[in-house]
Amino acid sequence: MIQMLTAYTEEVDEVEDGIAEILGQIDLGALKKNSIGMVTCHFDFTSTGFISELHKKLPFDFIGMTTIASASQQKHSMYALSLTVLTSDDVVFEAAITGPLSPGDYRQKIETTYQDTAKKINGKPSLILSFFPYTQNISGAEMHKSFDEICDGVPFWGSIATMVDVSYERCHAFCNDNFEKDGLAMILLHGPVDPEFVVVSLPTQSIRKNRGEITKSEGCVLWEVNGIPVVKYLEKLGITVMKDATIVTPLMIYYEGSPEPVALGIYAVNDDGSILCGGEMTMGATIAIGEISIESILSSAAEGMARVINTKNRSGALFLPCVTRYLMLSPNNGDEMSLIAEKLENGRVMPYMIAFAGGEICPVRDETGVFRNRFHNFTFSACIL
Repeated sequence: MIQMLTAYTEEVDEVEDGIAEILGQIDLGALKKNSIGMVTCHFDFTSTGFISELHKKLPFDFIGMTTIASASQQKHSMYALSLTVLTSDDVVFEAAITGPLSPGDYRQKIETTYQDTAKKINGKPSLILSFFPYTQNISGAEMHKSFDEICDGVPFWGSIATMVDVSYERCHAFCNDNFEKDGLAMILLHGPVDPEFVVVSLPTQSIRKNRGEITKSEGCVLWEVNGIPVVKYLEKLGITVMKDATIVTPLMIYYEGSPEPVALGIYAVNDDGSILCGGEMTMGATIAIGEISIESILSSAAEGMARVINTKNRSGALFLPCVTRYLMLSPNNGDEMSLIAEKLENGRVMPYMIAFAGGEICPVRDETGVFRNRFHNFTFSACIL
């Protein structure tokens, strides 16, 4: 069994005071045989020496990432750091981070780090928690696909790092005091771990009923739907996509064998008329159009929380919804965090952590009930332990 503890601070300038606040919220003497940490924080915490000092004070390793806002049952804010501790007598944890990933070597570095870390837990991981870097030359979908193949389908959950200004220089993952640029951080768990995953991209009423079939694609690039160039197909549905224009229209992808869709964004329109998407555009999968709004964000969060609460006998929940959801709720950006806190009665139902993702990494059950690792956009994502 895993027990979950959390701590929170907004004190970034006075490092000693901030560390004391964190340590004052966690009883280190009550930790079980094995422990690990997860940190989500504003970029400033990684640039002031706070993380390095925190590493010196904690008797366990941790991975972390920058994010646009952090929360636990204590509070939530953009300018905050949240620490989540997982502790157990019968589950083993190992944390690691790759070297800097580049297009020519990212798969090899992920594989080497994963294999070296897996040797330390003396068995196949039961679950992997992961923070991916926000890199300029490797997409989240590419890293996700490689990681899925390397770990042979072991369920892994997490996100891509993000930040207020969503810049490549300021969004990153880390492990302890190792802030390796473009590194991918991971925690491997081995033992009696029985996670449940909740993903809700949009409520049903926000997804158009008509579906098309992907008839020409490669990786994350989509050329044709129903044999029609994708730009023309979208225009027939009343959606205009143009090069260099921001597109906030979720594409709902129904992969073969998956009863629920995966929401993916349109990243760019290419010169040849194809579109670059946030995840795999698998040939033969069906596609529908979603409509995201303040109402659909809060409705999907409420639907997700109903599923979380109905997952009985759990010790804690981790939440990594999409950063787009946070931005689109402006000026009431914290409404989704407040909804989660209200449903969990500020931690009385179960302890929790919330941060925001630049791409959500969450398994989805197929029609046989087996978890399949998927990469998402626009989505409410939770891991319940």
